Amino acid sequence: MLVRAYLPKIITALFGGLFIAAGILTFGNALVFDRIFIGILLFTAFVCRKDINVIGIVIIILIQHILEELAWIYLSDNEFVKTFIYIACLFLAYQLRHDRIAKFVFVFTLIVVGIEIYWYFTEYSAPQIYWHMSLIGLNLLVRNLIFSRVSISEHYFKRVATSINLDWIIFRLYGLSILIQTAIVAEYLIRHIGNFENLLFFYNSNAYFMHGIATLAIWAIFNESYKLLLPKLLKA
Repeated sequence: MLVRAYLPKIITALFGGLFIAAGILTFGNALVFDRIFIGILLFTAFVCRKDINVIGIVIIILIQHILEELAWIYLSDNEFVKTFIYIACLFLAYQLRHDRIAKFVFVFTLIVVGIEIYWYFTEYSAPQIYWHMSLIGLNLLVRNLIFSRVSISEHYFKRVATSINLDWIIFRLYGLSILIQTAIVAEYLIRHIGNFENLLFFYNSNAYFMHGIATLAIWAIFNESYKLLLPKLLKA
């Protein structure tokens, strides 16, 4: 009885400390952290392979990670790419307007587009903010996929799915990521329009923020999946 009572807390504390330590020790080494991130996702998917809810969330995050890596490799600073990214952000924000943060993204993107047009006609050397805008659009898409995961699972995979606490955690984390990326872009705009050369707080802190959010996501995926799996293990 004592083992059953205290085992969840022991495992939670142990792995929570390990994940936090991994997040701190791998800061500045994105390659190692990415491998840990993918490894934990795949391990969780294997352990919870019979749970359509956990599997669905893991697949969505893996797709997001792959798309982000492809964007980092292939996106380039030219007018066609920037136009495509802005149109995609506006389209996604409009289509997903049921999400409150999507309405904010739509208005914010319109402001950015207006400033980009001004810079284009004044031949100003505009900052490369397309990467951050692509992350905003991608994170908005992931939020919608998480929000729609239950209906997607039932419609396309004919499996009965339910909303779990992990959905809400990931949903909020990606919302936080969107807010951070918009803050970075806003800082770019203010710095270049107002000539505030030393306004670099969000720019310099971006790596810390993103690394922290990813670490929280890893911990949440493991912890929430473990909570779902534990009753079955103890019963066995």
